[in-house]
Parts: sequence; C-alpha cells; structure tokens
Amino acid sequence: MKCETCAEEVDSPVERDALRFLPSAEIDFRDARYYPLLQRAVSRIPGWGLPVRSVSRVKLRKRGTLRGLAGLTTVSVEGHQLIRKGKFLGKGKHEITFYSSLLDKLSDDAVVAVMAHELAHAWLNEHVRPEASKQRERDADMLAEMWGFEPEVKVLEREADPL
Repeated sequence: MKCETCAEEVDSPVERDALRFLPSAEIDFRDARYYPLLQRAVSRIPGWGLPVRSVSRVKLRKRGTLRGLAGLTTVSVEGHQLIRKGKFLGKGKHEITFYSSLLDKLSDDAVVAVMAHELAHAWLNEHVRPEASKQRERDADMLAEMWGFEPEVKVLEREADPL
C-alpha cells in the first residue's frame, strides 16, 4: 500500500493493520491532515465490518463538480457482473474521493464522520444487495453509527448546516 502523503510505502504493521479494512486500496492523499484521520476512521471499524476488497483507490481532491459534496463513493462495473440469474454478485470496483475544499471547514470529528459515511457506502455496495439499500444516504449514516461513529456523525450534522 502506498501513502501519497509521505510518498513512500506504508510498511509498518501498525499502518497496515489500521487500514486492514481497505486491503487493496491505493491511498492518494497529498494533505498531511487527512491521512491520520482516515487511519482513525478505518481503525475504529469493528472486526465484523469485513474488509472491502472492491475499493481500489481512496483519494483527496480540492473540489468536486457537485456543490456541497465533501465525499463521494463511485462504483465502476466495467468487466464485472453484478447480477447473474437473479443472484446479486456485487463485484464492482469502488473509488472514494474526499474534497478538501469542504473538509477544510470541518472539525476533525466531522471529517472522520464523512470518511466513515463513505466507507459505509463502499461496504454496503460490496456486502448488501442493492434492493436492500434503497435509502442509501441514511443507510450509510446508520452503518457508520453502528461502527461507533455516532458522536462524529452528530458533530457533522451540526457543522454541515452552514455548508
């Protein structure tokens, strides 16, 4: 795994263990503030939160194209079959993007909540049938809260109103 913040391989057992939830993801963060916050979010996901092997990249960009967007999880299904004979296979590739232009306005706790929310989207897309996830935003918040991020989600709710 490569950390773009420090431009070197992340090789210590502590670093690898902290990101066990994202075993095959390339982390592309160029701002030193956010990599430790991602580690904090990922390390708090309980053991029953099985790793998300479909996340190929987690990146930080200055701003997105949609106003008010702090994070976005996208799924690419090219070359992957999601449904076969009515059975959900769930094997798309995820890319998670965080936008620093909005994250910069939030406290660390609120940023961790955004990260947990986007990680929950990736987990839900990999581990839950699509028809079981119709309220995607609320489902992602609920899963993040089940993982123990309820205090951070509450902070984000308070801080996001002005955004």
